[in-house]
Amino acid sequence: MTGLTQKEQRISDTMARRRILVSALSGVALAAVALIYLSATAPRPGQPSGAPGAVPIQPPRSLGAGGPALRIGAPAPPFAAKRFGGGTLALADLRGKGVVVNFFASWCLPCREEARDLEATFQKYRAQGITFLAVDIQQDTWEDAGAFLKEFGISYPAIRDEDGSIAARYQMFGLPTTFFIDKDGILRAKYVGPFLGPEGLNELERRIAAVLPQNR
Repeated sequence: MTGLTQKEQRISDTMARRRILVSALSGVALAAVALIYLSATAPRPGQPSGAPGAVPIQPPRSLGAGGPALRIGAPAPPFAAKRFGGGTLALADLRGKGVVVNFFASWCLPCREEARDLEATFQKYRAQGITFLAVDIQQDTWEDAGAFLKEFGISYPAIRDEDGSIAARYQMFGLPTTFFIDKDGILRAKYVGPFLGPEGLNELERRIAAVLPQNR
């Protein structure tokens, strides 16, 4: 077996360069995905220093497919789903109230850490026209989520996003994520990560103040 001809050597070199290029592009793609997750799940202003950020979740396959775009200052994407305890609940059913929509899962540690404070804050503001709505994501189970709600004494409405369509419309990448919707159904704010400690609760209340019915 003799050595490679000049033509064969050129072909071999070309293929080697292509493999290097493909590897480099793959690295860039992975870095871009990582950057998206980091930006989506990084702690936001008002979150206590050192507090755990959001837990990354697999984006729904239908992400961005159908429905209105998610924009602050625009109508919040509508949805309806089965609620824990029976029946169904639609976002439109809550029109006239300021709505705090909190996406959670039973296995999400930051969700567990903020759960009791969310319930206490709901009790504080419910007489002022504020309601909370818990949305359990597709990657959970009815049983585990139900146990979570019972464990933390969650008394505000809770629904289950069985097919992932609500998470897709709200462009979910991490848990917990909380949305603030005013009495007219307009999305006013989004917060990625848990509300922890005094600073976190101050941030939560500041955002609630922006959707209090009497303030709009």
